Amino acid sequence: MYRSECALSNFLDHFGDKWSIIIIRDMFLQKKTFNDFLSSSEGIATNILTNRLKTLDKGGVIGYRINPQNKKVKWYYLTDKGVDSYPVILEMVNWSSRNLDKKFGAKSIEMFNKNKGDFKYSFAKVKTSEYLKFRDNLFHKSIPLMIN
Repeated sequence: MYRSECALSNFLDHFGDKWSIIIIRDMFLQKKTFNDFLSSSEGIATNILTNRLKTLDKGGVIGYRINPQNKKVKWYYLTDKGVDSYPVILEMVNWSSRNLDKKFGAKSIEMFNKNKGDFKYSFAKVKTSEYLKFRDNLFHKSIPLMIN
């Protein structure tokens, strides 16, 4: 998977395209199903979504569990490796706030305002903690994946 000895290049091997980052963002927003990801305003195509979910799963960034009410539905979640990406995503959001002359949506503005100065690191901790609680709840409701 790794094409280089460069740490940044290796990071990009996992997260280097728009759609992977958007999927991870959506997971932090507690989206968990294929249809949840399709409903994002960015409008990802189904074939791209399928490919990115497989790539993120293979890279250990996400996993999935089976919905006990409908065994055809997968509930995707961030692994600890995926959760650890949150501060990086926040830094990308901050960069956009500082450098792009653009009108952003309400959720982005909320992130800008909560992710400033002394609050920056505590905001990341709060958000990752919230996600871990969501993930734990998902685990309790789901059917564990059986690996043969």
